Amino acid sequence: MEGLIVSNALLWILLLALAFAVMGLVRQIGVLHGRIAPAGALMVDKGVAVNEPAPQVTASDRNGRPVNFGYAGEKSQLLFFLSPTCPICKSLLPAIKSIAKEQADRLDVVFISDGDMEAQQALIREHKLDDVTYVVGPEVGMTYQIGKLPYAALIDKAGTLRAKGLVNSREHLDSLFEVEHLKSATLQDYLNSQPHPHAHDHSHGHSH
Repeated sequence: MEGLIVSNALLWILLLALAFAVMGLVRQIGVLHGRIAPAGALMVDKGVAVNEPAPQVTASDRNGRPVNFGYAGEKSQLLFFLSPTCPICKSLLPAIKSIAKEQADRLDVVFISDGDMEAQQALIREHKLDDVTYVVGPEVGMTYQIGKLPYAALIDKAGTLRAKGLVNSREHLDSLFEVEHLKSATLQDYLNSQPHPHAHDHSHGHSH
């Protein structure tokens, strides 16, 4: 009987130790997550380089009106490449619409897709995109060498490609505008170019 009591006590002690270990691990993961800088939009190294003139192409929107891409104009352009079969694309539509509204005075947002027109119309109805510029066709995607979705490209009013990349969140979208102001190809490039605060400490560490 005493042996059973002792074994039960040991089991409880072991469980408590395990619980504390898991709590400590969760806390460390939280600390690590807090230290990780935002990744920003992931730029796939294809097509025209950032800070170079954007490829110029003209395509028709879903109503047959011509839309120019990459030309100098009064506003910057945000190109958002999407598909009716892409769940992440759909999840970003409220953020894209919000950006379009917030920056309407300086930014034209263009939605670009390809494929079945009925599916496109269903997407437009479901997400209330009737008033947006919506291009359906392969021309723009081929010109900008888009291989994965959702993808976005930011062109300034001078026709220069300022930022581009895969976007999976509002944070990624916002990073495109950060990159524009920072004049770096990607947010990762900007972060990597900054001096590391602990670099001096490491140099002392090697002096022993």
